[in-house]
Amino acid sequence: MTDLFNTFYNTIGENLSELEESIAKCKTQESKIIKCFHYYETSLSPSMVLNMTKLRCPLTSIRRAMTNLSNEGKLVKTDKQVKGLYGKREHLWCLPKEPETFTQSSLLI
Repeated sequence: MTDLFNTFYNTIGENLSELEESIAKCKTQESKIIKCFHYYETSLSPSMVLNMTKLRCPLTSIRRAMTNLSNEGKLVKTDKQVKGLYGKREHLWCLPKEPETFTQSSLLI
């Protein structure tokens, strides 16, 4: 699990109570984002995620959350790109692929 202080980057020097609230919001955003990927089961860009989740936050917060989820191994950033919310290209992200598993009986001999 990611260290909670890597969830919200306190570049503005929030005090402890503000920081706790910001960390909680970030974890909620991350939870909603990963649920969105599981629900739609397709590759999505940050702009798509913002639109689909109806989160009321800046697009940069979505990107931060998706990067955090990627660092945790819960999402994978692909090489594919689409036009985003502001007309600039954005990478698509997806759920990690499940590794193939084999049993002795499934092997073709």
